[in-house]
Amino acid sequence: MGRVSSAAQPELAGIHGQVIDSDAHIGEPPDLWARSLPKELADRAPRAVLEPDGRMRWRIDGRLTPALPRWMAPGPGGTRVPYVPRPGLRDAEAHLRDMDLEGIRQAILYPGVGLVFAAIEDPVLATACCRAYNDWLAEHCQAAPGRLFGAAALPLQDVDAAVAELTRAVESLGMKTGYIRPNPIAGRVLHDPAHDALWRRAAELGVPIAIHEGTTRTCPTVGAERVEDQPFLFLHMLSHPFEQMLACLSLIGGGVLERFPTLRVVFLESGSAWTVYWLARMDEHFEAWGYTCPELATRPSELFRRQCFVSTDPEDHVVAATLAHVGEDCVVWASDYPHPDAICPGAVEATLGDPALTPIQKRKLLVDNARRLYALS
Repeated sequence: MGRVSSAAQPELAGIHGQVIDSDAHIGEPPDLWARSLPKELADRAPRAVLEPDGRMRWRIDGRLTPALPRWMAPGPGGTRVPYVPRPGLRDAEAHLRDMDLEGIRQAILYPGVGLVFAAIEDPVLATACCRAYNDWLAEHCQAAPGRLFGAAALPLQDVDAAVAELTRAVESLGMKTGYIRPNPIAGRVLHDPAHDALWRRAAELGVPIAIHEGTTRTCPTVGAERVEDQPFLFLHMLSHPFEQMLACLSLIGGGVLERFPTLRVVFLESGSAWTVYWLARMDEHFEAWGYTCPELATRPSELFRRQCFVSTDPEDHVVAATLAHVGEDCVVWASDYPHPDAICPGAVEATLGDPALTPIQKRKLLVDNARRLYALS
């Protein structure tokens, strides 16, 4: 995808500086749990364990997860070098400087360690970790009110606690969304009736629920048993899009969107192209097999366009197909900052330079759709 300066295209000049990043990441302080939780809980909180060879595992409530490969970043001449995160991973002021460099006005922040909260089995510990993380994140965002916004961690292990935490995060901490993993949590899939209280509360509060996967090897992941002995690439290929496809099927086919018609959902960090195939297949099955799915009364693609969003990123070279087949109004832009496979600097310019997109489409992707999704001003 070619990169061009927006200054060379007057019709794009109003976009640079107004971009909304729907999925950027931060890194929690390593001592967050020790200083935020009672000792008996702090000792059980998730933490990274670095192996001598650079691989990483998670220790979660005394359980050690399988190793993840060492993170590497592109180096000179096509080489790979050890990943060194940009200072903005932890430093809000450094992140703001990178946002200014890119032309990003506002960003929604998603976690690092927080993506493994879903693997905590004890609801009390999960709730305590989410509350501590959300308190810290709200303080982090105070470095730039109106520019940095938190996505609240929700403990689905205890749905009542998740409802209470979403309410607190929105009403007291000023957060714009709550996030969950697409994987089964506490043995429940997303359309389990036990979750209805959360969907109802999110709709009442007027905030979306964000579905964010992570290839952390901490939660049940579709197809993982088939690639257990294969390169990590296999698992990463499967986890993000396939878990999102199952989440989408669950929320639509399981009747969640029908029962809560004002609920909004966004599927993050999996590219956008999966929605083209998946919604076409879901529509086809609705016509042929819909009678076996009594919870589903509306064409799946219509429900998606009415209530759902999916994120694209600068490396998503076929986003034009998503806009054509899924809809221009339900795709948002995300940088995935500052992960090793993310572009920085140059993320915004990569999308502005996509010749397959019209100026109107670029404006919707980079600004308008996310503003509507997260109710930003």
